[in-house]
Amino acid sequence: MIGGALAALVATGTSACQSGKAVVGEGETVLVSVSIAAPSAGPVYLANVLGYFKDEGLKVEVKEIANASLQIATGQVKYGLVNTTTLMQSASKNIGLQAVCVTQVDPSYILAVSDAVWNKHSLTEAMPLKEKLAALKGEKITAVGGRTTNPGAKLLEALLKKNGLPPDTISVLSMTSSAASTAAFQNGQVGVIFQPQPQPDQVLSKAPGKILYNTGDSPLFTEMDNVAWSTLATSAKFAAANPDLTAKMCTAIGKANDYLDKSPADAAEALKSSMPTDLAILKDSMPTYKWAPAGKMSEADFAHGVEVLSSMGMFAKVSPEQVKASYTTDHQQ
Repeated sequence: MIGGALAALVATGTSACQSGKAVVGEGETVLVSVSIAAPSAGPVYLANVLGYFKDEGLKVEVKEIANASLQIATGQVKYGLVNTTTLMQSASKNIGLQAVCVTQVDPSYILAVSDAVWNKHSLTEAMPLKEKLAALKGEKITAVGGRTTNPGAKLLEALLKKNGLPPDTISVLSMTSSAASTAAFQNGQVGVIFQPQPQPDQVLSKAPGKILYNTGDSPLFTEMDNVAWSTLATSAKFAAANPDLTAKMCTAIGKANDYLDKSPADAAEALKSSMPTDLAILKDSMPTYKWAPAGKMSEADFAHGVEVLSSMGMFAKVSPEQVKASYTTDHQQ
């Protein structure tokens, strides 16, 4: 997700990051990015729809921008949702991207197969998970960005390893967008999907198949309890220059997190105009997500989560100093 563009940024030195110092004036529109209009972006969309940003005196524009981490780090985009994997990849390059509050925790990924793949490999409900996974050898999943950068692809590798199978048992077909990934399953290009809801339900509604496994319901991934999966991030320089604004952003996100946790069906109703998803599927999807209470997480808990994700191969190990620089609780009220 970062790759050559990140290298180009680093090569420019600190001058590229100076825009991160800019102070936002009163009444100015604050641009907030999300990578996709999906439940994972729920806190940002909901804070806007339910007026939580407005309650804090903020005027926010939510914009869908793929791979916006560099734009956030340089201040072109003021805030954005960034998954912890991307955050730590950025931390290893010291580009100044900093998470200021936490959105999603405890990710839930669904493994599903088409009926064609189910029949092809003579799968049965009674087969143990390891046997089902082994039977899928040679099959492919799709992942935006491919095996090396997509968190879901790395999570699948962890699932295979936990079952004593080679991480490439199920290979990864790189895609440029979630829409392309979904289309690949629907048209039969791939017969396996490993994604969070609502993608599995969406594709199975058009290309019949069966769900084999859910990481969120499994004892295999208990170490991911309370692990920060995604965050609201900004430039560290921008956060330092705009502490009140950043605190207000975190307060609004925290309210949205709590609403999502307590009233997922009502949240789905509020989000239906923002998400290109059938309302019934959206309502089924929202309870599968977990959110950091009030958007808060201690620095120690965040650092522990980074260790967990690193141990699972999500990203290369980063130093304690880099972890500390990439996450702050200073703006969590």
